[in-house]
Amino acid sequence: MSNHRQESPRRISAVLVTLMLATMSISLASPLIGASSSAKASPPGVGSNNLTVLNTTYLNGSHSYDDVYIGCGIVSPCGSIVATGDLILTVNTLTIASGGAIIAYDTSTNTQGVGTSVNLPANFMGEGAGGAGHYGNGGDGGGLSTGQTNGGSSYGVGNETGSNGGAVFDSSGNLVSIGGNGGGRIIVYADVIDIDGTVTAIGEYGEQGYRYQNGSGNGGPGAGGGSGGSIIMKSNELTLSSTAIIEADGGNGGDGADGDCVGVCIGLYHGGNGGGGGSGGSIDLRANSAANLSVSTAATISATAGAAGLGGAPYGTGSAGLAGNAGSTGSTNSGTWTGWSANNSTGGGGNPPPPTTSCIGNGTSATGAIQADILEPNDVQTSATQASMLPLYCTDLSLHTSNDVDYFEIQMITGVTYFVNITFSHAIADIDAGWDTINGSFLTSSGGLGNAERMSILATQNITTYVDVFLYQGFITPNPNTYNITIETDNPGGGQSFELANVEINNETNATISYSGLTANTMYNYTTVMNQYMIGNTTISTTLAQGSFNATSSTYEYNVSFAPEMNESDVDIETILFDASGNFLDDDFDTYEIDMIEVEVTSSTTGLIELTNLSTTTTYDMRWLVFDEDLFINDYLVSNSLESALNVSIIDESTDTFTSATDNRSYNISWAGPTTTSIHLLVGILSVNGTQVNIDTNENLTGLDDDDFIPQLPSIVISSVSSSVTSPTNDVTIRGQDLVVGDSYDYKIKILDSGNATIAQSSLTSVTATYQAMSFGTWNYSTPTASGTYCALAELYESDGTQRIGDTSCFNLVFDDDGDSVANEDDLCPNTPTGSLVDLDGCALSQVDTDNDGYNDDVDAFPSDGSQWADQDGDGYGDNPTGNMSDAFPSDGTQWSDQDGDGYGDNLNGTYGDAFPTDSTQWSDSDGDGYGDNPNGSNPDLWPSDATQWADQDGDGFGDNSTGTNGDQFPTDSTQWADQDGDGYGDNPSGTDPDAYPTDATQWADTDGDGYGDNPTGTNGDAFPADSTQWADQDGDGFGDNQAGTDPDAFPADPTQWADQDGDGFGDNQGGNDADAFPTDPTQWADQDGDGFGDNANGNSPDLCPNTPAGQAVDSTGCSDTEIDDDGDGVPNSNDACPSTPAGETVNTNGCSDTELDGDLDAVVDAYDACPSTPLGAIVDSAGCAESQKDTDNDGLSNENDQCPATPAGSPVDGYGCSSEQRDHDNDGVFDNLDLCGSTTAGTSVDVDGCADYQKDDDGDGVKNDVDLCPGTEPISVIDVNGCSDNQLDDDQDQIANNIDVCPATPVGEMPNSEGCSASQLDDDMDTVNNADDLCPMTEVNPSLDVDGCTASQRDTDLDGVTDKDDDCPNTNSTSISDDDGCALEQLDSDNDGVNDLEDDFPLDALESKDTDGDGTPDRIDAYPGDATRTKAEVEDEGTGMWIWTAVAVLVLGILAGLGMMKRNSEMVEKVSPFTQHAVQQGQEETQLLQETTQNQEWEENGVKWSRNSEGTLYYYDAQSEQWIEYQQ
Repeated sequence: MSNHRQESPRRISAVLVTLMLATMSISLASPLIGASSSAKASPPGVGSNNLTVLNTTYLNGSHSYDDVYIGCGIVSPCGSIVATGDLILTVNTLTIASGGAIIAYDTSTNTQGVGTSVNLPANFMGEGAGGAGHYGNGGDGGGLSTGQTNGGSSYGVGNETGSNGGAVFDSSGNLVSIGGNGGGRIIVYADVIDIDGTVTAIGEYGEQGYRYQNGSGNGGPGAGGGSGGSIIMKSNELTLSSTAIIEADGGNGGDGADGDCVGVCIGLYHGGNGGGGGSGGSIDLRANSAANLSVSTAATISATAGAAGLGGAPYGTGSAGLAGNAGSTGSTNSGTWTGWSANNSTGGGGNPPPPTTSCIGNGTSATGAIQADILEPNDVQTSATQASMLPLYCTDLSLHTSNDVDYFEIQMITGVTYFVNITFSHAIADIDAGWDTINGSFLTSSGGLGNAERMSILATQNITTYVDVFLYQGFITPNPNTYNITIETDNPGGGQSFELANVEINNETNATISYSGLTANTMYNYTTVMNQYMIGNTTISTTLAQGSFNATSSTYEYNVSFAPEMNESDVDIETILFDASGNFLDDDFDTYEIDMIEVEVTSSTTGLIELTNLSTTTTYDMRWLVFDEDLFINDYLVSNSLESALNVSIIDESTDTFTSATDNRSYNISWAGPTTTSIHLLVGILSVNGTQVNIDTNENLTGLDDDDFIPQLPSIVISSVSSSVTSPTNDVTIRGQDLVVGDSYDYKIKILDSGNATIAQSSLTSVTATYQAMSFGTWNYSTPTASGTYCALAELYESDGTQRIGDTSCFNLVFDDDGDSVANEDDLCPNTPTGSLVDLDGCALSQVDTDNDGYNDDVDAFPSDGSQWADQDGDGYGDNPTGNMSDAFPSDGTQWSDQDGDGYGDNLNGTYGDAFPTDSTQWSDSDGDGYGDNPNGSNPDLWPSDATQWADQDGDGFGDNSTGTNGDQFPTDSTQWADQDGDGYGDNPSGTDPDAYPTDATQWADTDGDGYGDNPTGTNGDAFPADSTQWADQDGDGFGDNQAGTDPDAFPADPTQWADQDGDGFGDNQGGNDADAFPTDPTQWADQDGDGFGDNANGNSPDLCPNTPAGQAVDSTGCSDTEIDDDGDGVPNSNDACPSTPAGETVNTNGCSDTELDGDLDAVVDAYDACPSTPLGAIVDSAGCAESQKDTDNDGLSNENDQCPATPAGSPVDGYGCSSEQRDHDNDGVFDNLDLCGSTTAGTSVDVDGCADYQKDDDGDGVKNDVDLCPGTEPISVIDVNGCSDNQLDDDQDQIANNIDVCPATPVGEMPNSEGCSASQLDDDMDTVNNADDLCPMTEVNPSLDVDGCTASQRDTDLDGVTDKDDDCPNTNSTSISDDDGCALEQLDSDNDGVNDLEDDFPLDALESKDTDGDGTPDRIDAYPGDATRTKAEVEDEGTGMWIWTAVAVLVLGILAGLGMMKRNSEMVEKVSPFTQHAVQQGQEETQLLQETTQNQEWEENGVKWSRNSEGTLYYYDAQSEQWIEYQQ
């Protein structure tokens, strides 16, 4: 099983169309090419795989791809991605063609903004259900009382799923009208987005009202519409064409049902009220510049509100239902953002990965002004922005007023560390942040002075916390400012938790689902489904498990069983994990393929077809066909019909109908040879017999596969070409390729020179092909005599003269007599000594004089300079004084030039180097300071041994270089030379301008002699340089700080005050700080209300009312009339309607208490009135209550309307005041509060819970007890209609339960293994032959496989000990002895003389074949062919030397054996010795040996030099050791 994140090609289209599109080089492929730029600026985390969607594909959660294309195939429907909840795509390019779509809708688990549901009374009359909220509030249902609302509230930041509309339930709690689901959340991060199709996250419509049993009665109210979701697209380039549709609309409310009468009715029925419409969602589209944002004016971008549901029509004189209310309109934005940079990376550097939750605050208007952002109002904790999904990343938020505060609510989880990062421009205004718990406990804060604030907290408990962001309130009112905020955790991905889902398919019917990273004691929701993607673009989805669980540890696991259809398909088992609120956490899926047919092309005319997963006893049609793709495409573009295109392009086909006895079957097929070299396809089509297959629509296809190939026409191939320049001849070895066995061919070989002129060619030779790659042998050609490039050309012709595919092999010949690697034709020096290095002309240095100076280059020190040839000191300068670059010092290798002629060489590092090479009066500089030591020379050095000094212009004995030894700081003043503090004033007190502060660089003069320098900015500067009694003024107000000096400052640290005549510590200056309002009264100094009375209660004439409003007259204590309250009730006398209220009683704004009021005028004052709103004139009791206001049993219904006046306390009641313990709705004898089955059919027997068998499902398998044949089914099992799961069934009765039975159709009587498979159902070596019939049980699949399960590598048909795959002679007689290649002597003809080797006495001599007497002499030249003791030689030599000829014969036989007569090279088709140049030539040489007994021989064969001495010993020349070595066979 494979766990992956990309779609199988089978889900994209039928195989035929997919392959056709993949190989077409025409414009049909162009829609798959999205917009691109010269360099991709990808978002971080993009994937490397592409996704092409041409049918409906279900995809949830986060996914990464390179390029995503959603479009339409030629014959398939248009593709769409459908997501439940969230879909987050991170890609390089997203292309949605016209007809393609991304659709997302929410699950029913989202709890935010949900519209209020309605529970109807028995008469089915009630208000319409509320629409869901999102960007705004959902619409209210029709029929609500004034002041009531039931539409869902707004929520979120434009980056979440929509919510669900309210539903409608009947009086029994049954769901009768379903509220619309909300739209999902779609986020796309991409480099390029190009949309011609549709992207929707719309809310679904609420269902219309329901009339009870659709019979006579009132019309039920409509359900609420779902709210639109969120669509966020952030890219560098974004294009929406005129056909593009982007929608996050709210769903319409359901219409109320009409009141109606079926049959005869007396009375009237009312119409139902309409449901509320859902709120629109949020759309945010961004490109990195206006130029890259292209949105057609005809494109649809919509987040409209869902319309109100209409009221139902009445029956008779009934009332029409009231329409609901429309939801709020959503938000649509498009604009620019910073974009992805080109240096993004997936880890470490570059932009951060896209956040899970993000928002763009729009805190800055189009004109650049700071405005309220989209999260407002969030100024207090109760309206804080919910940071429920982390990480949260928002940009361009604003603190739009000086006192604006933004709150973010974070639900902390124990053990998780939380981080908050805030960035802003400190230059505009400083921003600070704090962090507190819901209980008000301080956690942390950040108040730095930079452009960022950072906080982190490790949660020690599960608790709600709040982060508040605000402007720093300093001495001045702060400016508004914008900021970015990130809230994340230390969990992987920065989220609240790191829950992971995992799917592991165990076998074809069972999978294990597990979740990890869970938080103990936490509720989770899950859904697990099986999606089977059929070959015909059909998808079957089956829910395998769905529910919730409370985690008891960090992991949770369960198994699911499934039973897919046996059709060619991909089977996905996918699970989705949600939190308790329905927020998506993670998903995963595992997949496996059901392959029904696989085809493989094994040659241009043969193929292999394997059928698997067959259903036994089913009759199938297996059709194969081979067609020419070019013909197919040309016809298809005209006819637009696959069947028509196949009919004109098929070159061969066949159909086999069979009834399967096993689950697999194989075919070795062959077809007519193609006549073109265009691409061909072998296609296998499997279908059930009796069904009509339509390839155009993929209808009734069970299996489909193909393999393409390019046919190879008959051709000739050059195997090798020898190219020895030392041999008089060379050879070309050739063979056929893709020959048609039995056909006749003609071939010819040519040798071409570099100008393509033919310099040698063979005769036209005819052959009949015995197999596809038969050998054509070897042809010899005379070696050319000139160097150059040559080519061997082999040409092949059909017997009718049609030329087929030839071959060319080129080689170089280089003739080089002197062995200097320069061809003779190019060698200007043909007799170069051996081993010499030569130039391109083949000449050594000893053979040329490049500069023509009479000295050959090998002895010329300057071979390219005719004026120089010797260099005795080897310094690169010639000894000839009149030549170029002559040496002034020919015997000194360290010197060669003396430009100033002073006898010292210019090379400073050489012998006696000249330190001044251009000054003839100086040559030495001992201290290296650039001034010469010669006192009579130019610029002599006064200090020749001191590198830091050389001149003294004022003659004071101190050198002019101020940084040198004893440097003169005043080089032109002989009275000053030192300045230790560096202030420009000399330290010599007797010199010019002496320094009064020689160690203080900031001071040098003191005019008034007070010890403080005159420089006011220097150390202890004198603020009053002419006044010896003052020197400091720290507040700079012009008054000295010395209290004993002239005009001292009473407030030395306050520049606004300096005098205090009454000595109370408050300055007399009324415009200064803390000015004294009473400068001559030391007991008073402040009067905040300005009424002339001092605020100091202990001073003279104190003010008892220090905050009297301006303009009011006061008494002698400083108080006005509005500040006096005689009865002490908090209401001043001037406003008190009850000026004598008893002490301690609470009063209203008019100063009156309840003991003084009677609001309902019932003569019982409010303080003692239990019913303060009694109708006017009603008779009340002593508690102030009338009968219509009493509720004895406190059930919310007044006594006068209560049919059950003694309802137990706390029990909920219906509209008649009766609780469930007082009702029995279904009259089964069990009160409703105890009745678990509230609608039992009358007369049915029930248990103590009020449930009949037809209502119970004890094992929870979805099959009621009364029809459940397997009542003990395990939880989360897939069951059949009888309530039985696979682990309770054994269909083939092999004692192995279905859930673990890998082979569910084991034949009766066969013994299965532990997995339920018998030998006839197993194929351990996967060779398509079951174990019971397999004679070769470890065989790999091979085209040569036979019915016994054996391949050629395992077969030996002729039983000669050589397997068929290695046997060159597969039909050897069983009595014959064969060689290593499987050939017997009677099957070989080594010398091609027409006589097989068994009958040929000279098998390597094409001129001889008969030696009747076996004396080694051919009958042709044997004078006595019947007498082994006599030969022709005996006649010539009267018997002398007979022993010599006998020895020679024995020697020749030994040589023949050494040459491999008895051991043939299995790699040479001609069955000749590896040392044989040609059979005829070899045979002639061997025959000649019989006539030559003393002559030594040498020859070259295939680049190897051979030698045979007079004794017949064979040697070969080893070039590496340069020795002749005896050949050992």
